[in-house]
Amino acid sequence: MKQLIFGLLAIFMTLSTGIAQEREESAVADCPPHHRREKVERFEMLDLTEEQREKIEDAEIEARKKIIPLKAEIEMKAIDLEKEMKADNPNRSKIMKLTEEISNLRLKIQQTRIDVRLKVHALFTPEQREQLRGHKMFGHRPMHKFFKKRMFKEIIED
Repeated sequence: MKQLIFGLLAIFMTLSTGIAQEREESAVADCPPHHRREKVERFEMLDLTEEQREKIEDAEIEARKKIIPLKAEIEMKAIDLEKEMKADNPNRSKIMKLTEEISNLRLKIQQTRIDVRLKVHALFTPEQREQLRGHKMFGHRPMHKFFKKRMFKEIIED
């Protein structure tokens, strides 16, 4: 019985973390102001043609239209999962099935996002791709020393 409870608790915590991550990702998809500025700067830096801009916008809109119903379905399945987890006698097979379905939906979202990035990448000229590679805004930057020290200091003190 203890193993079942700990197993269910582990699944629930894993899914809760995933749902929180999905909510965080949706906030990015809604494009806060600083992301919009970066996007405008990126377009200016690359000197995109009007046709490229339109195709990029169309690809992003198409992706968002695919992702919105997937997120809604994840939320619905998460509600069902939470209800099943709280049941007096949780149905293990139903919980596992819902977990798998939620994971598959998340995979579809990730694949859609990757697909749009590949579509956009294909629209760039070789010169534009080189500009992107060389620009600081788009490369991976190491964590600033100040924040690294601060973060580890907080972890050690807790």
